[in-house]
Amino acid sequence: MDMTQWLHYFVEGLATQLQELVTQGTRAIKKDILKNQYHLSNRQAVAIDSILKNGSLTIQEYELLLPDVPRRTLQRDLKILVDKKVLLVGGSTHHISYRLNSK
Repeated sequence: MDMTQWLHYFVEGLATQLQELVTQGTRAIKKDILKNQYHLSNRQAVAIDSILKNGSLTIQEYELLLPDVPRRTLQRDLKILVDKKVLLVGGSTHHISYRLNSK
C-alpha cells in the first residue's frame, strides 16, 4: 500500500497550519509589545489588532469592532495613537484610514 500521496497531503496541511500559527503568534506578540510600550488601553489594542490583521482601519470599521463605545471616544483613541506616533493617517476627510507606523 503506497501512502505517498496521503503523506504529501498531510504534510502540506500541516505546513499550512504551522504558517498560520506563526502569523497569528507574530501578530499577538507585536500587539502585546505595542500595548506595553505605549501603555495602550484595551480599546486601542483592539484597533492595533485589527490593523495588524487587515493592514489599515477606518473609524467605521472601528465602530463595528466596538459598537457599544461612542464614536467620539473611538476617534479620541485613534488620535492618541497618532499623537504617540503608533499610527499614521492617510486618505481624505471622509475616507481617513489608519495604519501602523513602521518607523
